[in-house]
Amino acid sequence: MSRTTVLWLYTTYSYVLNLTLGVLELAPYPLRILGFRLLLGRLGKRTLIDYGTYFRYPRKIRIGDHVAINRGCELYAIQQAAGGTITIGNGVALGPHVRIFAGGHDYDTRDLAVTAESVVIHDFVWLGGNTTILPGVVIGEGAIIGAGSVVSEAIPPYTIAVGNPARVIKRRQLAEGAPGPPGPAS
Repeated sequence: MSRTTVLWLYTTYSYVLNLTLGVLELAPYPLRILGFRLLLGRLGKRTLIDYGTYFRYPRKIRIGDHVAINRGCELYAIQQAAGGTITIGNGVALGPHVRIFAGGHDYDTRDLAVTAESVVIHDFVWLGGNTTILPGVVIGEGAIIGAGSVVSEAIPPYTIAVGNPARVIKRRQLAEGAPGPPGPAS
């Protein structure tokens, strides 16, 4: 395919996607959810998606049950390369203006070739507002990421991580009888 054809296809796709998302912004909530069910790779039951949310290549984004996606979140999957998917588990909460990137560019190449690494966010994770998740990151079950953090590497289950770059500061101590690993912090 010629570069001109690729550019035309890309800009046409972008136009149609943004037009569709714009229409969904004006639609009442039940119609929005129906539209997202048709667009996304998967949208679980009882999932809330606030207005002002953006999905790039929505077919490569899978969202579990009981997920809350707050206002202004942006999820960027990558279409051009293998991988590049975004998977969000069950019971996940995304604060406002969270950004998740499943791709980037190879700075070692002159043409900045597209790179893609899938992002996986396991069940019961809470991402604080303005958090950025970079390509290839896996966030373990029950982890909490503090507001404004930039996550560039894997976060273990049931830990709290903050900062830029995000670092684990402690293990979560769950209440008696709460689901998750029992016992004191280690």
